Amino acid sequence: MKSPEQCADLLDVRKGIDTIDRQIVILLGERLRYVHAAAAFKPTVESIPAPERVAAMMVERRSWAVEAGLPPDFVAGLFAMIADWYIATQTAYWRAKRDA
Repeated sequence: MKSPEQCADLLDVRKGIDTIDRQIVILLGERLRYVHAAAAFKPTVESIPAPERVAAMMVERRSWAVEAGLPPDFVAGLFAMIADWYIATQTAYWRAKRDA
């Protein structure tokens, strides 16, 4: 993959973006495996949301955004959506494992 500065045309740019997007999707899948692993350590379904952990994550993600030159509100909003989906997914996974 060429760096943005090495791109000679729009096709190069799009290839770079597609490569990064694929990596993001792969990492989201890996993150899901960690979320499933965390379910084994949650004693109750009520312990899954962990609002104190989510709040701490958002502070850290905002800081990472600033370091990367991105708007912290955008990054925090994105991670809020990610966290909500993974919490719902972990809840369903936790229940399925307990019912099995």
